[in-house]
Amino acid sequence: MTTLTAQQIACVYAWLAQLFSRELDDEQLTQIASAQMAEWFSLLKSEPPLTAAMDELENRVATLTVRDDARLELAADFCGLFLMTDKQAALPYASAYKQDEQEIKRLLVEAGMETSGNFN
Repeated sequence: MTTLTAQQIACVYAWLAQLFSRELDDEQLTQIASAQMAEWFSLLKSEPPLTAAMDELENRVATLTVRDDARLELAADFCGLFLMTDKQAALPYASAYKQDEQEIKRLLVEAGMETSGNFN
């Protein structure tokens, strides 16, 4: 059972979608290390299934803040995770998977989501 509200859960999904959609820019990198995000991480850590992952995330963010090449390292990680071939990466694009386009759209509508023209 979660103590997070539906709106907070939606924020988590939106945040993850933003992180996985493109490489972080300088503004996003600054934001992820901000006091506001630390408060958000603290709230998420209060959920027992998320505690260990959030501790790890906070450690990784702290490591990034002292690196001069943080953005470059994150860009390399993003490329390795999402921009390689489907045999080497977890492509975050529905078109990379062999499913009927209408079926995917139906599933998105059922979940209250829609596709963005930026990624078609």
